[in-house]
Amino acid sequence: MNYKVTAAVVTYNRLDLLQKVIGALREQSYKIDNIIIINNSSTDGTEDWLSLQKDLIVIKQENLGSSGGQYRAFKEAESSDCDLIWIMDDDVVPEKDCLEILIKHYKASYVLFPLRLWRDKRPYLNDCIELNLTNPFKHIWKRVISESDLTNETIEVQGPTFEGPLFAKEVIRKVGLPEKKFFIFADDTEYFLRAQREGYKMLLVRDANLVRMIDPPENFADFTWKSFYSIRNLVVIDRLYGNIFVKLLRPIAYTFLFLKYSRSLEDIKTTFKAIWAGLTYRSEN
Repeated sequence: MNYKVTAAVVTYNRLDLLQKVIGALREQSYKIDNIIIINNSSTDGTEDWLSLQKDLIVIKQENLGSSGGQYRAFKEAESSDCDLIWIMDDDVVPEKDCLEILIKHYKASYVLFPLRLWRDKRPYLNDCIELNLTNPFKHIWKRVISESDLTNETIEVQGPTFEGPLFAKEVIRKVGLPEKKFFIFADDTEYFLRAQREGYKMLLVRDANLVRMIDPPENFADFTWKSFYSIRNLVVIDRLYGNIFVKLLRPIAYTFLFLKYSRSLEDIKTTFKAIWAGLTYRSEN
């Protein structure tokens, strides 16, 4: 069967990388019918360049973070003329046969994910195979994919990312849209936990690949402007999907953990503010 595919990319101030991503989408061995670009009000020339690209559907919005961008990307893709939706950020470049290989494994009950690679083409072993939603004194990321898992052509995962998932339009109709208020961090984890509750299986496809063009932060514990969202969103996920012990106790554990990592009064304030925001979070979707 021939599927009509809409690809959607969220971008902010990464014109050089965005050009590589769009080039790779245009060159896919399996033809993409629509390419949607969500521009979070980039200021680096992205808007001018996109205005010259006549084969793209370009939507500019205020900078609502990655999560707000994904919310809009899912919404616009769902309303497009397609059967399947392919979502990604502006810093991952799919190999030429990535989409073709994903579609070979497609079933309506699956959400499919490419295996991400480092720039030197080594596997980027980051996808979470098993999440911990039962033990409040352990971190949520229980088991991450390893080299030994790659002996299998497909690997079931619990905590995948928005870097290349392929799924039927019907998934959005059943699951809804990503949490736009998350802004950044763990919006993908929350969304795909929601999808699993609806009965969808998350499968990583080993031979479908895309390349990460930016290295991840070296130390999650270092406080940055993103720390508020990281802490808050983890607490929200625990409240939504954890058992009663995780709901009640892990926010306390996170408080002590991030206070330990704090290096200034501002870090301490951020920790308490984020924990409280997570405990009182209300979706605005």
